[in-house]
Amino acid sequence: MGEVGGLRLGDLPGLANTVADLVGGAITIEDPQSRVLAYSRLEHEPDPMRRLTILGQEVPRWRVHELRESGFFRTLWNTDGVVRLPADGRYAERLVIAVRDGSEVLGSLWAAADGRPLAAGAAEALRTAARAAVPHLSHHRTWGRAAARAREEAVHALLEHRTYAEDSAYAEDSAYAEDRAYAARAAREAGLVPGRPYAVMVAEVHPSAVMGADPSTVVGGEVYGGRAARVVPGSSSLPSPTSAPVPSPVSPVPVSGSASEQRVLDVLALQATAYRPGCVTARTGRRLHVLVPAAEGETDPARGLLPAARSVSRGVVFTGVGPVAADLSELPASREAAELVVRVLRQRAARGPATGDGPGTAAGAGAVSAAAAYDEVVPEAALLRVLDRVGPLWETLSGPVHAMTEHDRAHGSAYGASVAAYLDAFGDTGVAARLLNVHANTLRYRLRRARELFGLDLDDPTLRLLADIGLRLARHTR
Repeated sequence: MGEVGGLRLGDLPGLANTVADLVGGAITIEDPQSRVLAYSRLEHEPDPMRRLTILGQEVPRWRVHELRESGFFRTLWNTDGVVRLPADGRYAERLVIAVRDGSEVLGSLWAAADGRPLAAGAAEALRTAARAAVPHLSHHRTWGRAAARAREEAVHALLEHRTYAEDSAYAEDSAYAEDRAYAARAAREAGLVPGRPYAVMVAEVHPSAVMGADPSTVVGGEVYGGRAARVVPGSSSLPSPTSAPVPSPVSPVPVSGSASEQRVLDVLALQATAYRPGCVTARTGRRLHVLVPAAEGETDPARGLLPAARSVSRGVVFTGVGPVAADLSELPASREAAELVVRVLRQRAARGPATGDGPGTAAGAGAVSAAAAYDEVVPEAALLRVLDRVGPLWETLSGPVHAMTEHDRAHGSAYGASVAAYLDAFGDTGVAARLLNVHANTLRYRLRRARELFGLDLDDPTLRLLADIGLRLARHTR
């Protein structure tokens, strides 16, 4: 096994002691779920929080909840700088920094004053230590990566209701030839508790323009645990090889590409696993699936996670929560419901403010993150199900609505948008014109031309129904 910086690769206790010497304080190395991986030697009596953390081999759940609710973890996982928690009557001063390998969060380093104030250069030393810690935490992560892949695959198998015969991973194992036994094995590998109810939450991330921030003023105004917390100034003076330049606070910066999306999912996954013991996550592309365990009689176990999903700062996230699944067989239905909620929220954002200048776009410029539970969007979700079924049949038909939507696609005209607004306004041209931001006479002219060009008579109830279906299908997306 090789060495890095004089330490055996993966020697986390040795790393903790080395960092403690550099920083002049007590060091704890934690994984993204706030579990203790290593800690430095104890030269003085630790403060109560450090003692509880070391003895329990993880940060106490109530403290994790406190830090999550205050926004501390959101700040920590979204900045490359050192975050300071000043001392108070309960705990000593702490400096904390996330350890990253590119866009992936490997863990964090916590420095606590150990019987004396932290050294003047402690923040600078901690930034250096975070870079040095990358190969050690990467080594630790690699050992568990195969197991993590198996867990994610097991989660997907349960969410998709795969059968034994469909999964080549077990195709040669006759002991799991029965679907029920296969599901039980998948549940064990996923870390689920048999017989426990779970709700499925789905978060889908999209790029957006976000406001950059000076690393010396990030989190200004936020309070953590009743104490002001800030990113230590100068965190950009020693950028890691993988860190991006910090943008101007007044310049919108487009966030795009899979790396940015995966970083948002990293943050959401960390928040989910810290939210409640037993939460299990799995990714698919730009989606994160979270299985949230429910207490007996609890109908909305993921409710407390929704504010975190709405508040991400590096993209737009649409988050849906399905009904509680009483057993493993109901997980696919909960997932399907959660994904329908995401589609409803995405389509709401894509519609955006109506305009009368063209057929519109699906970009949803200016969209903001949104979250909802299935029972909050039942009518819209039901409509999506109907459109999913009707869509293939509609493509085989023809008629006035088909001709109109094809004309709009070919010429960039707004006949479809005008008719849709008119139908949404129940035939009130004044209301429809305001929705389109055009004069009522302009709308009347378009409706008349739609009748002349395509034979679309909106006085005919059958054509009105077909127009409503066809125009909804024209902007329908999965």
